[in-house]
Amino acid sequence: MKKKIIYLLLLTLGATQMVNAQNSARYEALFVYNFTRYIQWPNSSSQEFVIGVLGKSDILNELQSVTANKKIGSSSIVVKQFHSASEIGKCQILVISDEASAQVTTLASQLHGKNTLIITERPGLSKKGASICFAIEDGKQKFEISKNNVAKNGLMVNNQLLDMGIVVD
Repeated sequence: MKKKIIYLLLLTLGATQMVNAQNSARYEALFVYNFTRYIQWPNSSSQEFVIGVLGKSDILNELQSVTANKKIGSSSIVVKQFHSASEIGKCQILVISDEASAQVTTLASQLHGKNTLIITERPGLSKKGASICFAIEDGKQKFEISKNNVAKNGLMVNNQLLDMGIVVD
């Protein structure tokens, strides 16, 4: 059963197809949505599961499309765009656009202990506090994952997700 789930996830994510600029945002949105199946957030009675996007990114529209009418547990998914770090409120996932990637260190500090999964569109930013960083390797959409940063944010990661990603620590 687990092998079937992983296979379906990989098919959904299009991991076997080459990535280009046109479909990269779509794949990233699918990854973000599917990460929710492999990350455990502390119990929350919130009616909303908020996925925030900081800065301008094509992933915003794709996330809205991918998550329309979907739920995480009993919580409705809400996708919000933030134009500055000061606008960021409570969110379970924060996607930091490529243009806002210089703010990762500040945001990691600002969100420390708030149970937020920080995802960047630029590889290598786990050293600055990101939990997951998108990367393209051999023309395929991949992701780097930092177990330490996930744990620092009060979250737990399933080993299956670690097996699918590039573990950086």
